[in-house]
Amino acid sequence: MEMFETITITISSGLIGGFISFYFAQKTEKYKFAQLQKQKAEAVARLFSKWIKYSEEEIKRLNEEQLSDYYEELNRMSIEVSFWIKDQKLLTDIMIRLQNDPSSKNIREIIGEVRKLILENPKDVFDAQKITLWPKR
Repeated sequence: MEMFETITITISSGLIGGFISFYFAQKTEKYKFAQLQKQKAEAVARLFSKWIKYSEEEIKRLNEEQLSDYYEELNRMSIEVSFWIKDQKLLTDIMIRLQNDPSSKNIREIIGEVRKLILENPKDVFDAQKITLWPKR
């Protein structure tokens, strides 16, 4: 009987330990994924922030090297964003906005869609039109 109890305790301990390890591994993976999602959202924010930094008049004041660096950074960010956004419609909305297509959504609407993607909540009710952008023109 003592051997049966020892075997039962050993098996139970192994199962409980395995479950605890699995549980914490799952929590860790969810946390890592959430952190990655936040980093990706930051990439979209950096892209739009950099893109709206200069108006047409301000761009004219940049020298050739500054303008080249500005476009290089925008290109890199635009390409990076195209790698990770799985939502085809959202990606298209971002790209046609960056091309200043007259039919494109405004930046706030797009950021609202990115927010829903990151939060994994398509029913998020935050009014993206409340996002403040500078300079206020």
